[in-house]
Amino acid sequence: MTASMQDQHIVGLVRQAARRFATGVTIIAVRHGGSTHAMTANSFVTLSLRPALVGVSVQPQGLMRGLLEQVRRFGISVLNETQTDYARHYASLGRDNRPRQLHPLLSGDIPPIVPDCNAYFVCEFENSHTVGDHDLIVGSVVHCAVGNPAVGSLIFLDGEFQGIRR
Repeated sequence: MTASMQDQHIVGLVRQAARRFATGVTIIAVRHGGSTHAMTANSFVTLSLRPALVGVSVQPQGLMRGLLEQVRRFGISVLNETQTDYARHYASLGRDNRPRQLHPLLSGDIPPIVPDCNAYFVCEFENSHTVGDHDLIVGSVVHCAVGNPAVGSLIFLDGEFQGIRR
């Protein structure tokens, strides 16, 4: 087995194993030039409580990567079990940035946030780190809030969105 074949083999195994790890689903969003730009991400992590830091993994050549560093303030919405449409819309390539037949993202003085989400974070771009084929964006949390605890969470498992309750 060549090194390239071995690399492809381990990539396939890692992808298969990682699909078995249930993750929450988030929408990362910024406002730039009067427009909302957003993406679905399940690669969100709380990095530190003191100071309050969170991380999200993005593609280095993606539009969101450049906007996060340029705009510097972004919102992270933790989706609830009824918000699969948001997750699918912002995960689609070649879509426009406004959700169709969905409520628009909340805006105003804060970065765009999905209405009625389970929780949200308003973050300032702290720094970024290249980690393999992605960039880890570190955000300093300047504000956060929790939604209705009676509403279940949206998770991603085995390549599918699913609702889950306590």
